[in-house]
Amino acid sequence: MVDHVALYVADLDVSAAFYSQVLGLEEIPSAAKGRRWMALGSAQLHLLGGRAEPVPDQKSRHIALTTLSLEPVMSALKARGMTWEDFAGHVGQISQTRTDGVRQIFFKDPDGYWIEVNDAGKLSRP
Repeated sequence: MVDHVALYVADLDVSAAFYSQVLGLEEIPSAAKGRRWMALGSAQLHLLGGRAEPVPDQKSRHIALTTLSLEPVMSALKARGMTWEDFAGHVGQISQTRTDGVRQIFFKDPDGYWIEVNDAGKLSRP
């Protein structure tokens, strides 16, 4: 079972606001200074401040989150003037290549980390 994922970010406040406002993650108390923790289902996302070097731009390195519907996420991105793309890099497109019918979008957080959001959450519903 995954306990947490940690990302090294440049600005803790900007990153915490992004993950809260765009992805709806709830901030939880951090047990360490210079950190912001977010609830990530049964796991946590730990944001560690102070990153100065660039993040590698490789979409195959990403965090994947699931939801029942992509539309609220796309609306939140639009509201912030952000775009998404499919895995091939087509802006505004949704990947529909999975054999189970799950759709995926990809976008970057403020530090340049790739995030996948998919609608696999619909598969767990009866």
